[in-house]
Amino acid sequence: MAIEIRTTAEENLRFIRGAMERAQRTSSVSGASGIVIGLIALGSAAAAAGASTLSDQLLIWITAAIFAAVAGLLGTWLKARRLQEIILNDPGRRFLLCLLPMLATGALLTLALWQTPQQLLLPAFWMLLYGCGLTAAGTYAAKPILPMGICFLCIGLLAWLLAGRWSNLLLGAAFGGLHIIFGYQVYRHHGG
Repeated sequence: MAIEIRTTAEENLRFIRGAMERAQRTSSVSGASGIVIGLIALGSAAAAAGASTLSDQLLIWITAAIFAAVAGLLGTWLKARRLQEIILNDPGRRFLLCLLPMLATGALLTLALWQTPQQLLLPAFWMLLYGCGLTAAGTYAAKPILPMGICFLCIGLLAWLLAGRWSNLLLGAAFGGLHIIFGYQVYRHHGG
């Protein structure tokens, strides 16, 4: 009888620990790297403003996305190391599982639409997909991530309605301004 009670108690503790881990948010998302990503985006908006074609503008933004991804990964790794956290703990894995499919879909849409007239919808799609990913991933990250995703969705919708006329400015406002604003919130209130 005592062995059964002990076994049941251990199973209950495992269940409770697992539930607590699933409910927690990852704190490894780096606010400092969010600010750096925003600065990269603002620089890209300035560079793309001088581009003569939409394709040239989009190539500048694609290059910026690569640099931003490296900055985000590096900042997250450094923050997790400083906080002595495991990046791919349960909330970290869930965060990535929400965000990565949207980023991959954006890359595939870019390839599919690159040489078509619908290329001018790519900035809206990028913001909408990133907003969807952040909104979903925000349930597992620092609190500012979810509203940032919602803001991306709103600006992405505006970019879709304006289809190309203000794309560069809206990309700069979203990927630049929102990353700086919400990155600062994460930096200030969620450990860097």
